[in-house]
Amino acid sequence: MTIQERDYMRSDGGRGSNPLDFPDMTPCPWWQRIKWQGWLGVVLAVMAVVSGGIWLARDAHGLFRSIGPREGSLVVNVNTASARELESLPGIGPALAQLIIRGRPYESVDDIERVRGIGPRLVASLRPMLKAEGDTEQR
Repeated sequence: MTIQERDYMRSDGGRGSNPLDFPDMTPCPWWQRIKWQGWLGVVLAVMAVVSGGIWLARDAHGLFRSIGPREGSLVVNVNTASARELESLPGIGPALAQLIIRGRPYESVDDIERVRGIGPRLVASLRPMLKAEGDTEQR
């Protein structure tokens, strides 16, 4: 082989017959030109921030839901009280509050004993915080 036959000695610089046929300049689809490593990092960072926000919002939901009357801070009318006001009574949760609301009207405080899950002992402990007439008020 002679020196003229070597690639680096050719008149086109060893690049081939077309001087515009560079590896970086060849036409290719747009998705092959994207630098995926950089975008992958951005996508992972966005996913981390969004999932962290969802996690915090889910945990904070319990905090905001519990902002209501403190337990035992109200004298509640069993005929007009909302579920949240009934839940402020000690021993009354969401299920019992709904049962109390469904069993309305009550003539007296003792009538809530007919609600399944409420017995005489619970009525006796709740008696200072319950009434059957008037409005719900602060204790």
